[in-house]
Amino acid sequence: MKKLIILTVLIKTIVVFIGNAQNISFESLDHKVDSLIALQHSEGQPGGVIGVLSEDNVVLKKSFGIKNLEQNKPVDENTLFDIASTAKQFTALAILMLEEQGKLNLDDDIIDYLPGFPGFEHKVTIRNLIHHTSGIPSTDVLRLFAGWSLDEKWTQQDEIELIQRYSHLNFEPNEKHVYSNAGYSLLATIVEEVSGVRFSEFLAENIFTPLEMNNSLVYDERYIKKELKGAAIGYRRTNDGFVPFSTTEDFNYGGGSVYTSLDDMVKWGQALFSSAILSENVIEKISYPYYTLNDGDTLIYTYGFYSREHKGIRMVDHSGGTLGFRSQFMIFPEENLLVFVLLNNEGINSRRLAMGIVDFLLGDKMVEEQVAQRTEIELDSEAIKPFEGIYRLPEGMELNFFLEKDTFWLSIPGSGTFQLFAESENEFFLKAFNAQSKFVKDVEGNVNEMIWREGGKDYISPRVEKPVPPTARELEKYAGKYHQTELDATYTVKFEDGTLIIYTPETFMKYLGFSSVGLNHMRDDIFVAERWLGMLEFTRNEEDKVNGLVLRNVGRLQNLRLVKL
Repeated sequence: MKKLIILTVLIKTIVVFIGNAQNISFESLDHKVDSLIALQHSEGQPGGVIGVLSEDNVVLKKSFGIKNLEQNKPVDENTLFDIASTAKQFTALAILMLEEQGKLNLDDDIIDYLPGFPGFEHKVTIRNLIHHTSGIPSTDVLRLFAGWSLDEKWTQQDEIELIQRYSHLNFEPNEKHVYSNAGYSLLATIVEEVSGVRFSEFLAENIFTPLEMNNSLVYDERYIKKELKGAAIGYRRTNDGFVPFSTTEDFNYGGGSVYTSLDDMVKWGQALFSSAILSENVIEKISYPYYTLNDGDTLIYTYGFYSREHKGIRMVDHSGGTLGFRSQFMIFPEENLLVFVLLNNEGINSRRLAMGIVDFLLGDKMVEEQVAQRTEIELDSEAIKPFEGIYRLPEGMELNFFLEKDTFWLSIPGSGTFQLFAESENEFFLKAFNAQSKFVKDVEGNVNEMIWREGGKDYISPRVEKPVPPTARELEKYAGKYHQTELDATYTVKFEDGTLIIYTPETFMKYLGFSSVGLNHMRDDIFVAERWLGMLEFTRNEEDKVNGLVLRNVGRLQNLRLVKL
């Protein structure tokens, strides 16, 4: 009896079976989902909820695990979860509602809707914000580099002030797609300026209340010093077990900060299928990419979703992750299938869980991607020798190809060394990961160019001279303190045991697990960090003295400039 009670408390399942094209029975689907959960979850641990819809029909609703370990309260259909970035779909659709009402134009300059906002060096449009092509650095990364803990109180006003304070763009708008939470914070503020009401009120009046999503809310300043009833606590697993790891002090919104439940997300999914949100077909609008970058590449990001193919089937999805919480939301529009997972347990891979369900339901329609079969041929050292050298990728990273004991190797700064295998007289491939190199000879037979192929793209890379390594005396001149003015953060570079080391704020140790990074010389004043920070370039003044440092690319933040003190 005790075991039965525990199972009832930990795993509560409500499943409504409807026939589908795959003729999957109630028992087989329910059993499969239980098996997928069991691969990552045990009784008595924080858990989550799962929903599966076929159009507006509920195929499965499942809750499992504990929402509050201290009180031993189980997760149920009304438990609230922080869905993090999965909330971006609500923000994007709020903007589309206002566009449909004729209250804004997606191609307008955002400054037109943000009174007093100083702006950027280039025009940024609302559409740029929606598709992450604005070039605005993501504020979560800015806070990390500023040394500001993500556990401290953070409001929408703090968020907007940070964007104004650090007004440098990563790149000119529409040149690239780089994910930015800051862009969605600005979208929420635009919704407020245009509608005249708080963002939370706009979503409540236009989405949550009409759809009877009675448990859903935007976690904003209204909840300062106020308990959020019914919410799960987020957890992280440590050597001592599960510990609370959710912040209740983050009140900025637009990019996240929506709490919702299993039952409410089911209602939301049904509304998407029925087009109850906009007059046009929402599923159709979010499912097919249309937007192109300046170079002609089509984005796979639409309106708060990624739209791509999974094993030959169209998939629209978005994930969410914040302290202690994970979420996954997937639509397969041509199969009329929707799957979502909300978790209060960082240790469960939400995407793996969701994809396990999808693979089970749609497996007979999926086509496994055919990996190109590459045939290795024998080349002697003399044939390979002309290809030895250093080649520079468009972003500046330099790849070193060299022979050692009749074996051809590739060294990637900060990533390691990998063996190359010949498939023709001038083409090579790696077995460690999917990438190839093709060496190009000019009319005189000299090799001055290499074409690097990775991720379906070719990168023309010219050959460059071997760099002259700096002496210990020269390396010592880089040592010192470097200050980032807008973020008011200071970084220390030291020369220790023959290596340059950069010391980072405490936030790096707390969230990334390291407090210092070694720097390896690439050429001139350019170095490559041994982990995460990528390429760094020291700058010099007219007297040829080191006067600054630039972090070229850390993903959502690029060209961060620091001044040497």
